[in-house]
Amino acid sequence: MTLSEDLSRVRRIWLRAPNWLGDFVMATSAFARVRAAFPAAHIAAGMRPYLRPLLSGSNVFDEIVDTPRASGLRALWRQVRDLRDRRFDLAIVLPNSLATGLPPFLARVPLRLGYTQGRPFLMNVGRRAEMQRRLLARRLGPKRKPVPMPIYYRDLLDVVDLPPVDLRPRLDVTPEDDAWVDEHLRSQGVGSGDRLLLLVVGANFGASKLWMPERFAAVAKSFQDRHGMRALVLVGPSEVELGERIAKEGGAICLSRPVLPLDKLKALIRRGALMVTGDTGPRHIAVAFDRPIVCLFGPTDLDYTRYCLERTEIVRRDLPCAPCQRKVCPLGHHRCMRDITVEEVVAAGERLLARG
Repeated sequence: MTLSEDLSRVRRIWLRAPNWLGDFVMATSAFARVRAAFPAAHIAAGMRPYLRPLLSGSNVFDEIVDTPRASGLRALWRQVRDLRDRRFDLAIVLPNSLATGLPPFLARVPLRLGYTQGRPFLMNVGRRAEMQRRLLARRLGPKRKPVPMPIYYRDLLDVVDLPPVDLRPRLDVTPEDDAWVDEHLRSQGVGSGDRLLLLVVGANFGASKLWMPERFAAVAKSFQDRHGMRALVLVGPSEVELGERIAKEGGAICLSRPVLPLDKLKALIRRGALMVTGDTGPRHIAVAFDRPIVCLFGPTDLDYTRYCLERTEIVRRDLPCAPCQRKVCPLGHHRCMRDITVEEVVAAGERLLARG
């Protein structure tokens, strides 16, 4: 039986989504592509529980299955039994890890599509020479060649010749989330007509990505004074103290009480006039809604996210040590972030606002 004949029989699909916020948003075009290719199939998505609100308002999946990080054999076997009971015909595993590839293999899902690096026997779709050539084209010896994640996922789905779709991320916002954000901003003294400067000041990746708090505060002051914008500091649960310090110094508002869940964060970002951020997950939500973005790059490689940059200004330093992809600066000086000035970030934001 040919691969196309196998795929024509697919009725139930397990799609394992990426674990990180940014990667998840960059995978939404792949989600849409799978749905368009299998309109009548039952598609269940496995994802980290905290990511579930990102899909509010979307009907791309028939079912969402929480897949928290498995700790120990007992948790792994629970996942395997659950997959086996659901009787999937096809597993599409977007993350390239042993932990995400092992459950569908042990559950004996007949067709398993995913990158084979580090798990060559777990995936069984794409072993023919041409398919392997496509998948291995993204390698530099034993290492992965940096490539934007939407293209990385696209190349995987190209292996089975699914009809192409646009690579721009796809997110939806519900009227309920819009109304909640309206009321929350009103309670903070922000009017519906105010232009919003969104400052994303943290980074789950690690300390090496962080820009100096006093510089974020200076950016907030500049755009509020020159353009009458309202500066809002966006934080995650571990960044509240940092965000409130920046807000106090910059005359901004820190949206930390409560920290916004992802469904509400989507609705807020969609109405932003300008975002200033490091290489963070919320940056990709802003891309999905075509918002202007000033993005500060330090230790991470732009080639992993070099996509849909029409309304993005990249600010970075070309240093011999960058990009190192390290969570903590191994040299101890953080020059890649420290050398980015307030003046050039403000200038980048001014250019975006001038373009409209």
